[in-house]
Order: sequence, then C-alpha cells, then structure tokens
Amino acid sequence: MRVGIIAEFNPFHNGHKYLIEQAKKYIKNHGGGEIVCVISEYFTQRGEAAIVDGYTRAEEAVKNGCDMVVALPYVASVSFGDDFAEKSVEILTKMGITHLIFGTEEINMEKFSTLYNKQQGKDIKLKYKELLKQGYSHAKINSLLFDIDTNVPNFILAYSYYKALKKQAPNVKLIPIKRQGQSLNNSNLEKTRFLSATALRTNIYKKEIENYLPAEMLEKLRNKKNIYLEDFYSFITYQINILGKIGLSNIYDVNEGLENRIFNAARISKTYKDLVENIATKRYSNKKIQRNLLHILTNTTKEDYKKYFGTKAFRVLAVKKEKTHLIKEINNKKEIMLVTVLNSKNAQYFEHDIKVSRLYNLVAGDKDIFKEPVVII
Repeated sequence: MRVGIIAEFNPFHNGHKYLIEQAKKYIKNHGGGEIVCVISEYFTQRGEAAIVDGYTRAEEAVKNGCDMVVALPYVASVSFGDDFAEKSVEILTKMGITHLIFGTEEINMEKFSTLYNKQQGKDIKLKYKELLKQGYSHAKINSLLFDIDTNVPNFILAYSYYKALKKQAPNVKLIPIKRQGQSLNNSNLEKTRFLSATALRTNIYKKEIENYLPAEMLEKLRNKKNIYLEDFYSFITYQINILGKIGLSNIYDVNEGLENRIFNAARISKTYKDLVENIATKRYSNKKIQRNLLHILTNTTKEDYKKYFGTKAFRVLAVKKEKTHLIKEINNKKEIMLVTVLNSKNAQYFEHDIKVSRLYNLVAGDKDIFKEPVVII
C-alpha cells in the first residue's frame, strides 16, 4: 500500500499533521506501506507566495510521518484546480500510489459521481467552454452551471482529484477526511481545533498560534525571513511595464483583453493589494488575478506552459533515510524521473523552475537551487 497526499504545507501545521496521522493509522490497519507527498514549492495554487521555501516545509512533513516529498513544478502549482490536480495525481500515480487521502468539508463521495455525471453532457461542455472564452473563472462557472458552493474550496479541489484519478488511475481509492477547524480562507485567530494556514501566515508572531504548529516548524518560521506577495510588488510592476500590453497578452492565462486591464491598473496602483483589486472583477476572481500576476512576475508564457506542464522530471525535496530505495524503485520503471540534486546533466528539465526559484530567492535570500540537495532524515 502506498498513500498519496497533495498539499502545500504553507506552513506545515497541526491540521496537516492530523491528516498524516490518519494516513498512518489507515496504513497500519491495512498491512503497512508508505506515505508520499507532492507539494507546491515557491508559489501556490491560490496565487500565494510560499511563506518559506519548499525544502523547509518538506523536511517538516517527513519529520511528522511522510516518507518522501516531491516538488510540483511551478506551471502546475500556480494553475486552476483541475490542472493542479491533474499534474499532482500524475506524479503520485507514477510513484505507485494505491490510495489518495485528503481533507474536505464534505466527505460524501457520492456527490462526486453525481456531479461528474452532470458534467458529461455535450451541451454542458460547450456551455462551459463558452463561459471560459468569456473570461469567467472555473470556480465561477462551476457555481453558475452546477451550483457548487465556492465557500468549500477543499471539496472543490478534492473533486478535481476525483476527476483526475477517474481519467488517469480509476483503481486508486479515495480516503476523504473531514476537515477540522477553520475554513481555508479564514485569517482570524479563533479558539478552534486547527487554525487555517491563512490565519497562521497572518499571525505568525503572535503567541496565540504556538499551539497550532509543530514547535520546530514555528521556530523555523520565526528564524527565517517570511515571504509574502507584497514583497514582489515592485518586481511585478516592473515586469508589467517592460512587457507592455503585447507582451502581457503572451503570458499564460492572460486572455480576453485582460492585458489592458492589468496594464492600466499598474499605472494607478500603489500596493500589491491595490493592484489585485483594481484588476479583479466579478468574472476575474482575486485568486485568478494573483496567479496571473505571478505568471507575469516569472514571465511564464503560453508557450512555457505547453513546454513544461508535460514534464516527466521531478525533484525530491525530502525523504526518510530508510525509504531512499523508493527513488531507485520508481526511476527503474522509467515512467518519471526523480532527481535528488540539480546538476548540468538534468538542469535542462527544470529550466523554468530554476528561474522561478531565483526570483523567489531575490526576496528570501536562500541558497541557490543548485546547492540545495535532498533532505534525508
């Protein structure tokens, strides 16, 4: 048995620890096995900056029960839910998972199959594509066509996992775990079993959060520079001005004249928050705009997306010492390539992620990606 987890661990907190504990309990009750994870590295699916680097978060995950953590490439990390799920599921299935465990607000899996069947009609698919062309976000379309509550983000993402598995590996079993504590977007400090990652990032230096994070993770967060989107504001506006409207139109997921709105907003905005709010509309959610701005920051073009989304090479961030044999086992199947350290021979597969890491490190001041070997624990 091999159980997969798709996560961001931004930061790694007690809710993540609980999910891993549930995976370990399931494995123990079914004869043993491993837990393998895929995580976003420098930037996340919701268009956020990772508060600390991927190696730090992966190390904490392994210390708390994961056997191996692999980095999801940037072009999949910072994409809408279905693409994020598709690439994450691809990596995990090639790593040999038999089960996928995840937290969700709704654990009734029958809702997945009901929703999936609704979406298979030809007319519905055409309507979906038409709304996409009009610039509506996937979340907004799902709300309009299928009455999916946009306030249950974990359920929506879990449904994307379901669709990806149905397409790629229908034999992989789902293990839904009821989400505990705050909702994902809640940034307030509350008395609850688990605080959200958003609340933890917002209140990282307040004493009240100390019971909601593993002690070692909290220490690292308070000793390392914490990274936020505002840190990249000047870089983003510089890029917008350098690219101009024509250059912006070549950026991945900038469509339907959105480049004009972005360019004009940059001329009147004073902060990152202003910039997002001046671009966002009812059609374009804040999260979509945040992803767009990260693609501008990293100069991720439509061609880059086509080139790098299909990659079969992935970097291992952390692994348990007694589980390092899994890397050779997976590589021997020749379906994907797991890399433990970057060098001149394999760097060609990671050109875009190398660029992204160096942009992130302009702010973070961390070591160069070529000098970061896999963390073995």
